[in-house]
Amino acid sequence: MKVLTITGLGPGDPSLLTLAAVDSIKESTVVSYPVSIRGGESLAEKIASKWITKDKKKLPLHFPMVDDQSTLKRAWRVAGNELMKMVDKGERVVFLAQGDISLFSTGSYLSKELEKYHPECLVKLIPGVTSFSAAAAQSKLPLAFQEEQLLISPVPDSCEELKFMLSDAASKKRIVVLLKLGKKWEWVKPLLEELDLIKRSIFAERIGFSDQQILRASDLSLGSRPYFSLLLIRQNWPKTMP
Repeated sequence: MKVLTITGLGPGDPSLLTLAAVDSIKESTVVSYPVSIRGGESLAEKIASKWITKDKKKLPLHFPMVDDQSTLKRAWRVAGNELMKMVDKGERVVFLAQGDISLFSTGSYLSKELEKYHPECLVKLIPGVTSFSAAAAQSKLPLAFQEEQLLISPVPDSCEELKFMLSDAASKKRIVVLLKLGKKWEWVKPLLEELDLIKRSIFAERIGFSDQQILRASDLSLGSRPYFSLLLIRQNWPKTMP
């Protein structure tokens, strides 16, 4: 049977790889990973470098960070075909994806590409630690208690959308995780200050890397932030607490 593994690596810290992820790399003969620029570096490869020994073949695959659907579909098709060439040769192939393979992941698109055009291949999926769960653990902010709700979303495109989201969350005792903060911090911070939520929010960026930051949003100045940045917003706490 033809088999290919797609594994999540967690947010950046190699120590957060699961045993299953490490085993999949150790057992592979070909390690594949995404690059956004041809010939460029891969964060996924860097995270897993400890286990990518010299005897393993490397297969970087180009996934451009663009919105054009035809360009994206072409990249998925090429990647799927390149991976299957290796599988057909009898190689044990693992594809590395940062974070968790089911959440805003290149691995999800690749899995669906293989499912559609290469159904003869069994695709094994290995989950990974998410950036927001790692940030919550390090900041000691529980994401949800008992019957509380949890919303995970990219930052909306406008103040009005975010204001409605936060108002609705407060009424339903819902904790909000906002991903892909980036340049939007320039208008998100003033809105959090207006809603008196700035001190109830935790900011995190580049979790798991040597230059990671985790701090109260009130201590962060205005300005553009990296793509890998997020907010944890808890507006309420349960009545019954230790």
